[in-house]
Amino acid sequence: MTPILTIGEVMGLLTCEASGPLMRGSVMTSSVAGSEFNVAVALARLNVPTWFAGAVGHDVFGPIIERTLRAEGVDTRFLNVLADCPTGLMIKEHYGLQLEPRVHYYRRKTAMHQWVPATAMESALGDGWVHLSGISLMIDPGVRQRLESWLMGWTDRHPRSLSVDLNVRRRLGEASAWKEGLKNTLPRAGLIFAGRRDLRELWGTDDVAVLVADAVIGSDQVVIITDGGRGSQLYEGADLGETVAAWPTAHVVDPVGAGDGFAAGVLAGRARKWGWRESIRLGSIVGAFAVSHSGDWEGYPRWDDAMAILQSQWVDR
Repeated sequence: MTPILTIGEVMGLLTCEASGPLMRGSVMTSSVAGSEFNVAVALARLNVPTWFAGAVGHDVFGPIIERTLRAEGVDTRFLNVLADCPTGLMIKEHYGLQLEPRVHYYRRKTAMHQWVPATAMESALGDGWVHLSGISLMIDPGVRQRLESWLMGWTDRHPRSLSVDLNVRRRLGEASAWKEGLKNTLPRAGLIFAGRRDLRELWGTDDVAVLVADAVIGSDQVVIITDGGRGSQLYEGADLGETVAAWPTAHVVDPVGAGDGFAAGVLAGRARKWGWRESIRLGSIVGAFAVSHSGDWEGYPRWDDAMAILQSQWVDR
């Protein structure tokens, strides 16, 4: 089975339990999260050999993150623990007019800003796959430069063995900054995950034919466009290949982490040499589990549970 390396920032997470703005006396729960961390956990639960690369501080959250990854079966040999830098932090409050929570980031001068790719990553991964999100490219110019340099070497020797999830977060920069951050890495990806809203925010259109004509997307790249409950579409260049409905759920509890779970399910299917349609269906199942449970990654299914759903063999009682 194809092993997968995810690269990114993982942070401590504090979440207000009650709805409304953060106030004195608000009860909060602690966890850890981050896009590539979420993908790594979901992949490991789907029995895919997975590495996570990044950096955390030797503080209250650093050891928790390391232990959580190991407990989930993720290889942490490329997770750097730095004594003189803090782990990033995010705070979520269920406040606003949208279903998604409002998120506040505290990520300046964190351990991830000092991250340097380990020379052993490529030899350990062999003929594997690398996955990251646009967030990793927007953390810090120095991190982006080092990551781009490593990815250039990786993709030169392993063409199209990279997937990128746009995962646009406007708190990290305006559209122009995101396009600048993505411009050197996106063309090297074999697979691109993109929400319709992300495409419209960055390039003003979600028409793949236009994006190919404008050289935003290459004619030999695969793009999977997600659109929440309306499902997803796969394009090979400008050609529509598959349209897959979202997996039905009884209710939506928390939409955070659904996109990361979807990406992990697709990658898990491809790691097993599945076709695109079945891989996307698996991604839809992981995404459906995510939105049906609270937390960013806690609701991701194990392999047996995902297969039970996929094969219509799930039994509640």
